[in-house]
This record gives sequence, C-alpha cells and structure tokens, in this order.
Amino acid sequence: MTATQRLLAYQFPACAEQMGSVRLKLREALKHCGGSEAVLNNVVLAVGEACMNIIQHAYGPNDKGDIVLEVDLVPGDEPTTSNQCHLVFRLTDFAKHKSCAGEMRSRPLDEIRPGGLGCHIINQVMDEVVLLDSPGSSGNVLQMRKHLGRN
Repeated sequence: MTATQRLLAYQFPACAEQMGSVRLKLREALKHCGGSEAVLNNVVLAVGEACMNIIQHAYGPNDKGDIVLEVDLVPGDEPTTSNQCHLVFRLTDFAKHKSCAGEMRSRPLDEIRPGGLGCHIINQVMDEVVLLDSPGSSGNVLQMRKHLGRN
C-alpha cells in the first residue's frame, strides 16, 4: 500500500440507538486491515465511547444532528507491512456546542461509580487523540490514531 486508503465514510444520526449499526459497520471496515482481533475489539470500543461522548456532551439532550465517522488506513514511512500502517479515525459533529480539549477528561479512576470512563478508555486504546479545529463557530472534529502493531 502506497497511498492512504479510505476504509469507511459513514454519516448517522447522533443517538444511542444507532451505536449497534455503527459498531457493525466499523468492524466490517476493519476486518481486513491487518490488526489483531484484540486490537480491533479495543478500537471498536474506543470509537464507540467517542461517539457516545459526542451524543451525550456535544449534542446533549436538547440538540439533534449527525455524526460523520471516517476511517483511513495510512501507510508507514518504510516499505509497508501491517506493522507500519496506522488507522486514522475522524468523528465530525455539527453540534451548536464547540468543545475544547480541556473538557475532554475522565473522572478520577478511584471514584467507583457508573460512567465517566470514556475518555480514559479512548486514551488507553488510541496512540493519539486530538480535537481538531473545526471551521465555523460550531461543531467538533475528533481525530484518533492507532498503529496496528500496538495493543
């Protein structure tokens, strides 16, 4: 592989009921990219957590809209094997609320209660997580990167 390959471009309504189909489409797109089953399971979990954070925090209960999930397989700098490749995930929302990186944090792990661990899971699974500047006064773009040779 010498060029970036688009594995998935999927736009869906930002609601929890869509997450089953999002995970299925993502798993289907990733099944031939060369990552281990464990890595792919973790990636699907992390992307799902990121989507739920957008649904709950960017849109919230009173805002409706879509999320666009884009997944690219990017070659490494050396002659390519699956270990040099990495996946780039971009989640774009169109929410009125424009997030800042400081808002994207987990609660302390020693606080035992349900919820609040999405950012922790995402940061443990992905090699890079960046909130990109989105054009305009609303919307957000979250970019995550995962090297296929790493758990």
